[in-house]
Amino acid sequence: MARHLFGTVLTLHGIASNNRGESAGNVTTLQKVIKDDGLFTTVSAEAIRYAIREAFTEAGKAVNRRITPDGSEWTDPTFEDWTSHLDDDLLGFMLPREDTVKRRGRLEITRALSTRPWPGDVVFNAAAVGAQSSGNTDPIPYGTEIHATRYQYSFALTPEALEEQRRAIDALESIRDLRRVAGNHSRHLYDFSPDAVVLRWTHDPAPRLMYCFEQDERGAITADSLLLRIGSGDIDGSEVVVGGPAALGLRDSLTAAGVQYKEGIKDAFAVIEARMRHDLGF
Repeated sequence: MARHLFGTVLTLHGIASNNRGESAGNVTTLQKVIKDDGLFTTVSAEAIRYAIREAFTEAGKAVNRRITPDGSEWTDPTFEDWTSHLDDDLLGFMLPREDTVKRRGRLEITRALSTRPWPGDVVFNAAAVGAQSSGNTDPIPYGTEIHATRYQYSFALTPEALEEQRRAIDALESIRDLRRVAGNHSRHLYDFSPDAVVLRWTHDPAPRLMYCFEQDERGAITADSLLLRIGSGDIDGSEVVVGGPAALGLRDSLTAAGVQYKEGIKDAFAVIEARMRHDLGF
């Protein structure tokens, strides 16, 4: 029976802004979704996947699509040797043609969602004279939507579905050390590394912990839905590891539910990695 890795990541609190090239008039906009009658900002799964590819490239992994500050380049654009590439195995690919070559991504990632509704904050600026290659002779006014918030996203992976199961460790470590998420924050630094994380290593095929963090008006982090799932028996608390300083206020309730809590993010990931290595035999 296959084992599955599930997780939900909560980022640090920061000020998100967007320079992805989309705008409303002269205001660059954040992507948004409606949730619980509120307007929340969001970051695409594609942007997170791009950042993971970049991390693989910087770590010197065997990848097909190399991501650098100058863009990306392909080692094997026809995917004839895709099994030898970490990113093709984990993230999938598609080559559209008459006999389409494709592989579904084994590392599944949700959109990142802000923990608090967007209050409508916009800042206004002006590009300096000569700041653009067109040679502007007057300051160019523009606005930028911003959001002071945390984001959370979830992921899932079944190592048995990989060509090389060891690559599940590469995926886990890339999420642990995720830095910048380009595409949606291409010029604006927003730290996407975990400030709290819920990890689950299980035979259960369903995650049951997606978007499990909440943030109240005072900024406190809760995880009531996770605790309810554990209390009802839907999730075995012994399968779950929670880590990170943002989850410190949950420590007592989590440990009472049988969940292992680690103050450090790296320690929490190390516990799950050790379980995976033991069960998968490497």
